[in-house]
Order: sequence, then C-alpha cells, then structure tokens
Amino acid sequence: MEKNTTPFTPADLQQMAQNCLCLNMRQTTRLLTQLYDSYLQPTNLRLTQISLLVAIALAQPVPLTRLADLLALDRTTLARNLKPLERERLVDVSPGEDKRVRVISLTGQGCERLAQALPYWKQAQEVVRVRLGSSECNALQTDLSRLQAQLAEIGSA
Repeated sequence: MEKNTTPFTPADLQQMAQNCLCLNMRQTTRLLTQLYDSYLQPTNLRLTQISLLVAIALAQPVPLTRLADLLALDRTTLARNLKPLERERLVDVSPGEDKRVRVISLTGQGCERLAQALPYWKQAQEVVRVRLGSSECNALQTDLSRLQAQLAEIGSA
C-alpha cells in the first residue's frame, strides 16, 4: 500500500481557493472582462486591447518600457499584445532616438477605432454601475486605487 506523502491537505487547498486575494481578484477580473468584451464585440476589439490603446493615447509617444510600467506589464507580454494592434495599423511601433528604444504611438486608424469603441465601453460601464450601484462602484474604485499604490510600494521595496 502506497503512503500518501502530499505536503498539503484538501483543507489547505480549500482555504487557498476561498481566501487567496490574488486568485479571487483574478477570477473577478475575468468575469468583469468577459462582460465588457461582450459589449465591445461589434468593434472587434477586446477590453485588453482598448486598455492598451487608451494608455498609448494618454501617454504618446511613449517608450515601450514606460508603457509597460504604466500598465504593470512585463515588456515581453506588452510587446506580444501590441503585435495585433500593430498588424491592424492601430499603433505605430518605431525606433526612438536611441535605436534600442521602441516608441509607441496611436495611428489615425487607432484613434478612429478607439472612438468607435467608446460608446460600447460606456454601455458596459453603465450596466456595471447600475448593477452594483454608484456608491459601491465609487468605493471599489477608491479601494482599487489605494491597493494598486500599496502593491506598487511593496513591489519596489
């Protein structure tokens, strides 16, 4: 008879599944993203792509490394996520003054697609606000901003 030498119990795993802030936040984020994506479907853009376009529009022209920092993404993931947007000519990725630096800008087409997506995003946003309530959404936004700042502080320590 083989002895069970697993270093954890089902109770340990259940506790992790129920209490892990990261796992629960990721699950919540996936559900929220699916909702927004369903509203954005007519634009052929996903919320993840729109978040990139918005960040670029607000910071352009922006070096890839700076954009990665703004979005809390590693550069490899960001570069991979920019590829489809670059293929569709929604963003321009070009060398900076220092040839090792890549600079990202929104193209005219990118501005147009972002403008087309805005009403769909507003619909999704309104559905969430109505469903959760304005005060709950405002409190959540405040908590998330504070949490992001605290986690950024921990990460840089």
